[in-house]
Amino acid sequence: MPPLVDHAMMESVFPAEEIETWEEEKLPARLHATARTVLTEVGLPHDRSSFFQLDGALFEGEDTPAAFRRCAELDRFSDYEDMPEGWENWLVIGEIFYDVVVLDPESGAVYGLPDGEYRALPLNRSLESFAYFTYLLQLERPKYDYSVSEDVDDCEDVAISLRNRMIEADPLPFENVEPAWSEEFDWEDEDAPRLPPWDAVLSNVYESID
Repeated sequence: MPPLVDHAMMESVFPAEEIETWEEEKLPARLHATARTVLTEVGLPHDRSSFFQLDGALFEGEDTPAAFRRCAELDRFSDYEDMPEGWENWLVIGEIFYDVVVLDPESGAVYGLPDGEYRALPLNRSLESFAYFTYLLQLERPKYDYSVSEDVDDCEDVAISLRNRMIEADPLPFENVEPAWSEEFDWEDEDAPRLPPWDAVLSNVYESID
């Protein structure tokens, strides 16, 4: 089965200088093979205009990305409760809005740590599907972002199409979750749960970006 995303695909939507890869010595020895391929060959975007931002600590005093922080180094690490065993060794990848994005190096799964909630929620089955989501969002950006294109017409359909394509690649983030634009669920109700990260991103797409 071919990979969901490769470096050429990332370079087709992001400037080459804004796609970061890591040298083997900056990665842990025990790292899921798919995650290792993404980090050493495919790359992740370091683009301020994207919804995902790489962890700033990766670039402090470094010409190239440094080694990843572990979750044990997070502020208020001790406030987290009922976390999976070994989570202190997960790698801090970056943020979606204010939610921290982390990687379980052994399983290769990606998790979100919601801002101020001190828990973990599944974000992607793999770093490969996570990278693919960033690719899809950038590929379709001219259709929903007025800052890069004047040809923004039906961003609602773009958001719906993106969500369907994401589900096809990795349904995990959307299981048992109504989309932000659903008439069956009012995400703005004061008693509503928090909108999960990828649906929060797609909500921005749905409304268009100025």
